[in-house]
Amino acid sequence: MAARKPPSPALETLWRVRAFQFGQVVEPSSGWSFENRERGLSGVVIFQYAVRGKMWYRDARGERDVPPGWAALFALGESSAYGIKPEYAEPFVTNHLSLMGAGLLEHVNLLRARFGSVFHLGEDHPLVEMMRSLADQSRPRTAADAALHASALYAYLLRLYTHLDEQWAREKPPVERAVEELLRHPLHPWSLKEVAVRHGCSREHLTRVFAQRAGAPPAEYLTRAKLRKALELLRETTLPVAAVAEQSGFTNKHTLARWVRGETGRAPGDYRRKGALASA
Repeated sequence: MAARKPPSPALETLWRVRAFQFGQVVEPSSGWSFENRERGLSGVVIFQYAVRGKMWYRDARGERDVPPGWAALFALGESSAYGIKPEYAEPFVTNHLSLMGAGLLEHVNLLRARFGSVFHLGEDHPLVEMMRSLADQSRPRTAADAALHASALYAYLLRLYTHLDEQWAREKPPVERAVEELLRHPLHPWSLKEVAVRHGCSREHLTRVFAQRAGAPPAEYLTRAKLRKALELLRETTLPVAAVAEQSGFTNKHTLARWVRGETGRAPGDYRRKGALASA
């Protein structure tokens, strides 16, 4: 029999479900607990969903319960832990996916930095059923299968982020949602009045809260963000000045030139040439 060829390095970098289990039952007396720093395969991501009973999860933010309908997202090799305690009243029933792939942990860490590692999904959210779909796709037979599986896993993580973002927005006051929208998309040509109306707050209140959060009024903060982006593009690309203006959020190249000159004392072209000479 011919020896089986090992997976190509390219396929090994794709996101994939490494292992999975559904309906795992853990008795409170089992001593089931894990310190993730002590486990192998650092960087493997675990998505642990509670079906019945509960488990505890601990990281730098403290310890909390993961009850039915909730999930924990964590990685092996990090300073976190989870398990169940003997005093818990009922067995813990869980579904979990073990995930890996190049860049996966970086995406997961960005999600957790914003929403934490423990979050609510509910019992009938599509994300719960999609776990089974990902598991079903976890044995790709060809490169095309592997690529489709990686795409499905990426789409799952993106949908999870969207779900948590919408959940976060529902729990925040209108003015906080407006501030967050401005901070997350500083290059967009916002109308402060339109943003305030859409979120149900006054422009004056939005301006006050934004300044408290960002340390500067909206117009100043957003213009500075656009200017930083424009200067970066001028230094690091050969894009025409009009394209730099468009991609950094300025209305036209003349407005961009005015701000660049005010910041650097040079026109955009001179600023670019000075940067090129400095790096030569």
